[in-house]
Amino acid sequence: MNASPDIITIDVEEWFHGHNYLEAVRPEDWDTRESRVEKGMQICFDLLDRYQVKATFFVLGWTARRHPDLIRETVRRGHEIGCHSYSHPVVYEMTPDEFKADTEQALDTLAAAGTTEVLGYRAPSFSITPPVHRYLEILQDLGFQYDCSIFPVHHPRYGQPDSPRHAFKLDDQRDSLIGIPMPTWRFLGLNIPFSGGGYLRWLPQPAFSVLRSGARRQGIPCIVYAHPWELDDFRPQSAVGKTTSLRSQGGQATMPRKLEAVLSEGEFLTLGQYADQLRKLGNLPVWPGHAE
Repeated sequence: MNASPDIITIDVEEWFHGHNYLEAVRPEDWDTRESRVEKGMQICFDLLDRYQVKATFFVLGWTARRHPDLIRETVRRGHEIGCHSYSHPVVYEMTPDEFKADTEQALDTLAAAGTTEVLGYRAPSFSITPPVHRYLEILQDLGFQYDCSIFPVHHPRYGQPDSPRHAFKLDDQRDSLIGIPMPTWRFLGLNIPFSGGGYLRWLPQPAFSVLRSGARRQGIPCIVYAHPWELDDFRPQSAVGKTTSLRSQGGQATMPRKLEAVLSEGEFLTLGQYADQLRKLGNLPVWPGHAE
């Protein structure tokens, strides 16, 4: 088994779903905004086809409901479908019942689009954080095989630097949910992120390569994450400040070539394939901290 493969993941959502835009574009106004997801997804498909790489697409239920053909096309091309919630909530602001209902709605919507095998979950903004780590048990009860919501870094929204950096399981059962944290390089006592979103948009390509190599040596897979809008040339005109605009779109023009550079040299699995390999290996540690 390759302990640190490359894995491409795409969060299938519109440009306005990001939490940085929440005040400028309220959820009740989402249907009035220009949809760009189909164009961004076509760019993703073309890049992945060029290098014959299969990826994991974490689909927002809201998007699947409005673009079911896009979800069917993703499956037809041989990619994995994961769940990215229904309404793009901040999970730690939800009650357990609200979280379960949102996730079930997302699964029902994906099933209506023809996708019944959904193995993995990723929370919007990686928002399964210490106050709601127990929600991983809800995912397990709903039949998910793995989660990719833990990001062990300092961040004002999803920071949890004391969470695991390596894969873990919730309990000793054979069908236990497997947690696959987002990749970091551990250096001088800090967990340094690098593999997607604003981190990848802002990092120079040589710096990304150094961080990816460092994480590999520590047994961490390079799970790249991107959004269809990051590969698009569209620049929304929204009432957000310069700082928010830079955080949300800074370096956007560099993403296609950076993703292409990754695709040109990696050894790729989907997240589902990687989780299956971890399960067969059978020596993952149990993380008791999720229940604290």
